Amino acid sequence: MKLRKLTAVTIMTAMVFTLAACQSNTQPKESESTTTQGTEGTASEDTTSEEKAASNSLTIEDGVLQVGMEMGYPPMEYLDEDGTTPIGFDVDVAKAIGAELGLEVKFLNTAWDGIFASLDSDRFDCIISGVSIKPDREANYNLSKPYIANRVVMVTAKDSALTTPQDLSGKSVAVQTETTADDYMKELQANGLDVEILPYDRVIQCFDDLKVGRIEAVVTDSVVAAYYMGTDADKYVTAWESEEAEPMAICLKKGNDTLLAEIEKAVDTLYENGTMAELSTKYFGKDVTNGVRE
Repeated sequence: MKLRKLTAVTIMTAMVFTLAACQSNTQPKESESTTTQGTEGTASEDTTSEEKAASNSLTIEDGVLQVGMEMGYPPMEYLDEDGTTPIGFDVDVAKAIGAELGLEVKFLNTAWDGIFASLDSDRFDCIISGVSIKPDREANYNLSKPYIANRVVMVTAKDSALTTPQDLSGKSVAVQTETTADDYMKELQANGLDVEILPYDRVIQCFDDLKVGRIEAVVTDSVVAAYYMGTDADKYVTAWESEEAEPMAICLKKGNDTLLAEIEKAVDTLYENGTMAELSTKYFGKDVTNGVRE
């Protein structure tokens, strides 16, 4: 996901947990405003009132863990058919963390290109939205240990002769803006690859243009590719996959060490009690959580 994002239903993907969604001169840019989408996670029944009281002081709003997400990144986080209810892997992870901490969970739907600025200005407590672990982020934010990981992939038409990103010389590729895929393609371009990079605000726009033949390939996260290929799996293929897995973390404002420590404990518990394995199977078709927190 986003650098959902190497720094995004039928889900059977080559995604690997080792630890978890573009704009050009020709594409109209979507609004950067932050909107609020409400949903709640309830505390686990065995959470004591003392634990709840201690947890309440950790967050911006007492008793509430406010989570920033870009909800256009299936299967990680997106809106249900009603257009208002957040669903997805990261949504369920956030709810489970809130239950462990004895906190209600509130989700704020935020455009990816403004999500870190919103965190800096205390619009929410943390980002759980496929944030890739990168040196600049480690320097400027509190990042958790990896809780999920996937790979960067290139999706093409099934009859395409393209097999690697280097084959895109003289061709066009779609990426979601400010993602790992975007950075990866820009690096190849800076190193001499003659490729036209079309960045979009939302990853769905990339796949829409692939379907109509406006671009030759989409470079994105493996989990996202698997979701969007879905019923079109007979028409499109994952032509290339990065060798290195992309670890993703929960992101907090720099210096928010106390809340980070509590979130780390909660995620460790979710791995120990099997919750993360269950969510992995639910959204990715199998349990691939081994080694993520090591």
